[in-house]
Amino acid sequence: MDIVKYSRNQDRYLPELSGMLPQVLEEAFTRCELDHVWHERRFPDHPGDGYVFGMSPSHLPFLIHPFLGALQTTLWERAASLRARDRALTLRLRAALHVGPVPDVGDTLHDRKAKATNDAFRMLDSVALRQVMDRTEPDVTLVAAIVSGRVFQDVVESGYTAVHARQFHHVTAEVPEKDFAQDAWIYVPRPTFAETRQEETAQEPREPDTGTDSGADAGAGGAAGASAVFHDRVGQAFTGGTFHGGIHYRES
Repeated sequence: MDIVKYSRNQDRYLPELSGMLPQVLEEAFTRCELDHVWHERRFPDHPGDGYVFGMSPSHLPFLIHPFLGALQTTLWERAASLRARDRALTLRLRAALHVGPVPDVGDTLHDRKAKATNDAFRMLDSVALRQVMDRTEPDVTLVAAIVSGRVFQDVVESGYTAVHARQFHHVTAEVPEKDFAQDAWIYVPRPTFAETRQEETAQEPREPDTGTDSGADAGAGGAAGASAVFHDRVGQAFTGGTFHGGIHYRES
């Protein structure tokens, strides 16, 4: 996770926003009954404007749904109080999900030091993900996530999460100064068009109370296909609904 445009906030707010980040993450996990995932996290690190941690690959489907929707809702609930203090004060997050082997032996000098971790950081810093947050309405779209090709293939295309593959947008995650370019997929729980916000009415959009992704599609798969890696709670995550192609649509 990384706070969007963290340093553009006034200096007096930076410690508060930094301290709020792990609180928001824990609250989002608890909201969607995944608090055990938060408590079991491995090698957590909180370098000011970001947060990184590892977990068992069996939790990957739930990091997409219901966690990202719950994270959007949690940030939404805090947004009004932040704006009431300072109209420019905001907490928006970029997220990256990747899977791969990393050291995890309880040694802070060696844990999580691996190519998989480096690739996750590169995706998080990619031009494509930054552009999504720049081009969406900052008062509404508070989370955007990028997942690696491996996560997309193993979790999304295989039907182990309740978000349909058509709700993801294929990109090339590039960080030119790091000579990095990989296939990746972007998912936005509450997408908007920033350039059309002046055409909208003054009525503020209302966040659903459920804290889950409104576009979950029952046709994405089922519990019968759950493997030993993605255990039986996967099937319980599926809910009825509709989905929209790509990430570019405007909610009404």
